[in-house]
Amino acid sequence: MISNNQIVSLASINSHDQIVISGDASAVNQAIIHCKKLGAKNIFKMNINIPAHSILMKPISKKIKKILNMITIVQPKIPIINNVDVKIEHNQKKIINALIRQIYSTVRWKEIIDFIKSKNILTMLEIGPNQVLSNLNKKDKNITSLNTNNLKNFFIAFKKINQT
Repeated sequence: MISNNQIVSLASINSHDQIVISGDASAVNQAIIHCKKLGAKNIFKMNINIPAHSILMKPISKKIKKILNMITIVQPKIPIINNVDVKIEHNQKKIINALIRQIYSTVRWKEIIDFIKSKNILTMLEIGPNQVLSNLNKKDKNITSLNTNNLKNFFIAFKKINQT
């Protein structure tokens, strides 16, 4: 959506009932007002200072491209699903291209989870300081989603993984 030369982008589709928008702050605020009028039940503002996964990040992606072209990416030993195309890439150029595009493109999280489930993978680890993705997966009773946000949880998660 473009309003008064300001941009709002669909940053992430997390589930059938949760989306994230990003863009110019005032345009995002206007979109929030419209979403409330249309019946949005819960709206949360994220505490970030950049328009992540928004077309506004496209100029930054050019800098990222220069950096990525200076490093060697080897073929992954395990499948890595890119969040732009929801597919597994093995080719170095395609991996770099997906990494660049993810800076300014919509994250298709719901489709990624559906893709993973189609491969009969039902236990997932979230490695990082938060539990955002694990919390999204809690709605699906077929998935075991374990967060490794501290050392204790990390060992619990790996113990459970080894038991499956």
